[in-house]
Amino acid sequence: MAAFSEVSLAFPIVAVSRPIQGSITGSWLGLMVRLTVGYLAGGNGPQILTDGNLRPASMASLMTAIVAAAGAVGYDPRFLKVRLLVPTGVDGPSAGGMYAVALAAALLGDQIRPEVCMSGAIEPTLEIKPVGRLIDKMNACQQLKKTVMLVPDGLDNSHLSFKGAERAIHVVEVHTLADAYAAATGQVLREVRL
Repeated sequence: MAAFSEVSLAFPIVAVSRPIQGSITGSWLGLMVRLTVGYLAGGNGPQILTDGNLRPASMASLMTAIVAAAGAVGYDPRFLKVRLLVPTGVDGPSAGGMYAVALAAALLGDQIRPEVCMSGAIEPTLEIKPVGRLIDKMNACQQLKKTVMLVPDGLDNSHLSFKGAERAIHVVEVHTLADAYAAATGQVLREVRL
């Protein structure tokens, strides 16, 4: 695989904190995270470095996002070094779609539009799958001053458009990584040319 210079970008993730493990209560979190993607010469990756704030389900979601995004743009994930810095502990698959969008953007040299936030799990099939507590996550988007929220189209989201309008947030439903990428970057998901 072609070597490339390290790329770093910041993007938002939205989550729901759980004060007690297994609890269904909690408050929303809007976080800005930093992703750095580089070339791993040995081809024995992907090498993933974090600051320890990704719990097991989030770490698995990040791994799925790396493999899915790299495959979608035609880059072998074994040659990737990925560092994700998250300011506080998070768990669950909800940020997986945004991780995949960000990784693809880093490889393609595109930017994530500053008004966009997203919640949805990424699957190896490149589908964006439903997640829970979208109203709470919409509140996190609002807290981050984002005006567009990407959500999976696998749920009955009719109430989300109404709730979004109340918060001046335009809700966009996405089904695949390509849909999410186009909505988040304004660019087409395509093969990488490094």
